[in-house]
Parts: sequence; structure tokens; C-alpha cells
Amino acid sequence: MQRVTEPELMLKASQVNAYSEADFSSSDNQLLEDFEKFLMDSGRELGLKNLIIDLGCGPGNITELLAMKWPLAKVVGIDGSEEMLSVARRRRKDLIQKYNLKGLVYFQKNISSIYRDQTTLDESAHAVVSNSLLHHIHNPSIFWEAVKKISLPNSCQFHRDLRRPYSTKEALVLQEKYLPDAPKVLKDDYLASLHASFTVIEVRDQLLMAGLDSLKVYEVDDRYLEIKGFF
Repeated sequence: MQRVTEPELMLKASQVNAYSEADFSSSDNQLLEDFEKFLMDSGRELGLKNLIIDLGCGPGNITELLAMKWPLAKVVGIDGSEEMLSVARRRRKDLIQKYNLKGLVYFQKNISSIYRDQTTLDESAHAVVSNSLLHHIHNPSIFWEAVKKISLPNSCQFHRDLRRPYSTKEALVLQEKYLPDAPKVLKDDYLASLHASFTVIEVRDQLLMAGLDSLKVYEVDDRYLEIKGFF
């Protein structure tokens, strides 16, 4: 199945509402557990004065989990969609009151502006996490160059994304398996995302071209790939 790109940003109200109201807790919590295990296996710790960036944070699901797991760290969610961030910022107010997560902040920046060095971040990240972002970027080299610009040397990288199925038939099977009762907008976006995603071999080539071959790519279950390591 050939790659077919989709819009880089989610700007429609129907998309924002559907994603902010959907229950992705199972996969989000799994990402957090996998990230934490990766840190433990690598002998790394995150805490006071460390900066964790959730790149392409959307409505903030994973950003919030990171902030609650490492409350002494500074956790920054970055997204290009102001519509998505408006949801994340509303939820942030409740989290600050409940959990005193003062280190949780959000910035509106798209990948291209970071790539062009038009970012307002005051410091670079000790860890960068992303979830289902890479496939949105039309030119993946821009994504990896942006990641390098916001990361400290020897920073921790943990990126999860969908991986492209072999055929449209397989994509439809995955759509029905994981979103059988979802709203139409979610089902349509999921199918488009599967078509826009990359294969493991393609991502390995991207990392080699970007000089990031220290990062490793793994297949995860029947639909994801993970990119992790240090550079």
C-alpha cells in the first residue's frame, strides 16, 4: 500500500471534539508504561529541573500523564493546532487545582516553525515523547530535524506511531477492530492515518538520513511502531 498524506494539523471542530471526548486511556497508559520501562532499563531518571516535551500533544492526554508521573519535572506540550491546545489548557486548570502541576505548560508551535528555528523555548529537552505525530508530517526529515533542535545532547527519545499496513483491506480490518463503535470522523481519520503512516524500513531510512541511527525502530503489536533511544 502506497503512502497517502493527510493534513498535518487537526483544525476542524468536529475533529477536535471527537478526539478530546474519545477514550484513548488504554493506549495512552500503555505508552506511559512503555516509556517508563525504557527509562528504567536504560538506567535513566527524570525529575527536578528536567524538561520533558510532548511533541504534537493534541488535547494533552499524554502530556497530563507525563506531568502526573514526574510532577517535579517541567512538562511542555507542543502542538500546531490552537484548537487542540484550547482543550488542553482548559483541562490544565483543573489539574493544577487537583494535583498542583505547576510545571505543566503548553505552547503553540508547528513542526516547520521549530525546524526553521522559530521557537520560543527557553531550554532544550532531556526527553522528547510523541504519539501518532510522525505520520502527519508530509516531509519526515523536517520532523527529525525539529526533534534535534529541541533536544539536549544524549537526550531520551520515545516516539510511537501507527505503521502502514500492507493493503487497504488490512487497514479496514484494523479500523473495525479498534474503532468499531467510534464516531464517523474518528473512523475516517484513523483510516487516513493508516494510509499516511510509515513502515519500519522507511523510518530506519529516515533516521539514517538524519544522522539518528542510534535510535532503534521496533514493531509493536499489529499496528504500531516505536522509535526509541538516545542521541
